[in-house]
Amino acid sequence: MYKYYQKVEIAPHTHALPLLAGEHEIYLCPLYLYQITPGSRIILKASIAWSNTVLSDIGELEIKIRRDHPSGEVLESSEDSRFRTGTAKIEGEDRGGSAEIALYYLTVRSPGSKARVEGPIVFEGFVLDEE
Repeated sequence: MYKYYQKVEIAPHTHALPLLAGEHEIYLCPLYLYQITPGSRIILKASIAWSNTVLSDIGELEIKIRRDHPSGEVLESSEDSRFRTGTAKIEGEDRGGSAEIALYYLTVRSPGSKARVEGPIVFEGFVLDEE
Protein backbone atom coordinates (compact mmCIF):
# COMPACT_ATOMS: atom_id res chain seq x y z
CA MET A 1 0.00 0.00 0.00
CA TYR A 2 1.23 3.52 -0.80
CA LYS A 3 2.19 5.67 2.18
CA TYR A 4 3.29 8.67 0.17
CA TYR A 5 3.37 9.91 -3.42
CA GLN A 6 5.13 12.90 -4.93
CA LYS A 7 5.23 14.17 -8.51
CA VAL A 8 7.31 16.89 -10.16
CA GLU A 9 6.13 17.99 -13.59
CA ILE A 10 7.77 20.58 -15.82
CA ALA A 11 5.70 21.66 -18.81
CA PRO A 12 7.16 22.48 -22.23
CA HIS A 13 8.27 26.10 -22.71
CA THR A 14 8.48 26.76 -18.97
CA HIS A 15 11.54 27.37 -16.82
CA ALA A 16 14.59 26.64 -19.02
CA LEU A 17 12.83 24.37 -21.54
CA PRO A 18 13.70 23.61 -24.25
CA LEU A 19 17.20 22.81 -23.04
CA LEU A 20 20.18 21.56 -25.02
CA ALA A 21 21.68 18.54 -23.27
CA GLY A 22 25.45 18.61 -23.62
CA GLU A 23 28.54 16.54 -22.89
CA HIS A 24 28.36 17.30 -19.17
CA GLU A 25 25.62 15.82 -17.01
CA ILE A 26 23.04 18.33 -15.81
CA TYR A 27 20.23 17.83 -13.35
CA LEU A 28 16.70 18.54 -14.48
CA CYS A 29 14.79 18.39 -11.22
CA PRO A 30 14.89 17.11 -7.64
CA LEU A 31 12.27 14.90 -5.99
CA TYR A 32 11.73 14.94 -2.21
CA LEU A 33 10.00 11.95 -0.63
CA TYR A 34 8.71 11.88 2.94
CA GLN A 35 7.39 9.29 5.42
CA ILE A 36 10.41 7.06 4.82
CA THR A 37 11.01 4.30 7.35
CA PRO A 38 13.76 1.67 7.36
CA GLY A 39 12.88 -0.96 4.77
CA SER A 40 10.29 1.16 2.94
CA ARG A 41 10.15 0.29 -0.73
CA ILE A 42 10.63 3.36 -2.92
CA ILE A 43 9.67 3.29 -6.59
CA LEU A 44 10.88 6.06 -8.92
CA LYS A 45 9.58 6.76 -12.42
CA ALA A 46 10.50 9.48 -14.89
CA SER A 47 9.67 10.46 -18.45
CA ILE A 48 11.36 13.10 -20.58
CA ALA A 49 10.09 14.37 -23.93
CA TRP A 50 13.06 15.19 -26.14
CA SER A 51 14.23 15.50 -29.73
CA ASN A 52 17.44 15.27 -31.68
CA THR A 53 19.12 18.51 -32.68
CA VAL A 54 18.74 19.89 -36.19
CA LEU A 55 22.37 19.17 -37.07
CA SER A 56 22.41 15.50 -36.04
CA ASP A 57 20.87 12.47 -37.73
CA ILE A 58 20.33 10.49 -34.54
CA GLY A 59 20.05 12.06 -31.11
CA GLU A 60 21.36 10.34 -27.98
CA LEU A 61 20.25 10.98 -24.41
CA GLU A 62 21.62 9.40 -21.23
CA ILE A 63 19.28 9.58 -18.22
CA LYS A 64 20.14 8.88 -14.57
CA ILE A 65 18.32 8.85 -11.26
CA ARG A 66 20.74 9.79 -8.46
CA ARG A 67 20.38 9.74 -4.69
CA ASP A 68 21.05 12.66 -2.28
CA HIS A 69 22.93 14.96 -4.69
CA PRO A 70 23.10 15.74 -8.44
CA SER A 71 26.40 13.85 -8.50
CA GLY A 72 25.39 11.25 -5.89
CA GLU A 73 25.03 7.49 -6.21
CA VAL A 74 23.36 6.32 -9.44
CA LEU A 75 20.27 4.23 -8.69
CA GLU A 76 19.23 3.71 -12.30
CA SER A 77 20.48 4.75 -15.73
CA SER A 78 19.16 4.46 -19.25
CA GLU A 79 20.10 5.48 -22.78
CA ASP A 80 17.72 6.52 -25.53
CA SER A 81 18.28 7.39 -29.19
CA ARG A 82 15.94 8.60 -31.90
CA PHE A 83 15.64 10.24 -35.29
CA ARG A 84 13.00 12.82 -34.35
CA THR A 85 11.02 13.47 -31.17
CA GLY A 86 9.72 11.13 -28.51
CA THR A 87 9.60 10.33 -24.83
CA ALA A 88 12.25 8.43 -22.89
CA LYS A 89 11.21 6.59 -19.72
CA ILE A 90 13.17 5.25 -16.79
CA GLU A 91 12.17 3.39 -13.62
CA GLY A 92 14.18 2.56 -10.53
CA GLU A 93 13.79 1.27 -7.01
CA ASP A 94 15.37 2.03 -3.65
CA ARG A 95 14.96 1.04 0.00
CA GLY A 96 14.35 3.44 2.86
CA GLY A 97 17.13 4.00 5.37
CA SER A 98 17.22 5.75 8.72
CA ALA A 99 16.33 9.21 7.34
CA GLU A 100 12.64 10.18 7.17
CA ILE A 101 13.23 12.16 3.97
CA ALA A 102 14.82 10.91 0.75
CA LEU A 103 16.07 13.14 -2.06
CA TYR A 104 16.54 12.06 -5.68
CA TYR A 105 17.76 13.89 -8.78
CA LEU A 106 16.90 13.32 -12.43
CA THR A 107 19.92 14.05 -14.65
CA VAL A 108 20.72 13.93 -18.37
CA ARG A 109 23.67 14.26 -20.72
CA SER A 110 24.06 13.87 -24.46
CA PRO A 111 27.31 12.66 -26.02
CA GLY A 112 28.07 15.07 -28.84
CA SER A 113 25.30 17.44 -27.66
CA LYS A 114 22.78 15.69 -29.92
CA ALA A 115 19.66 16.04 -27.74
CA ARG A 116 17.22 18.80 -26.87
CA VAL A 117 15.01 18.33 -23.80
CA GLU A 118 11.63 19.70 -24.87
CA GLY A 119 9.35 18.68 -22.00
CA PRO A 120 7.20 17.72 -20.38
CA ILE A 121 9.43 16.21 -17.74
CA VAL A 122 7.67 14.04 -15.16
CA PHE A 123 9.47 12.62 -12.10
CA GLU A 124 7.41 10.54 -9.66
CA GLY A 125 8.14 8.75 -6.41
CA PHE A 126 6.07 6.22 -4.50
CA VAL A 127 6.80 5.21 -0.90
CA LEU A 128 5.31 1.83 0.02
CA ASP A 129 5.01 0.10 3.38
CA GLU A 130 7.82 -2.19 4.43
CA GLU A 131 7.55 -5.71 3.11
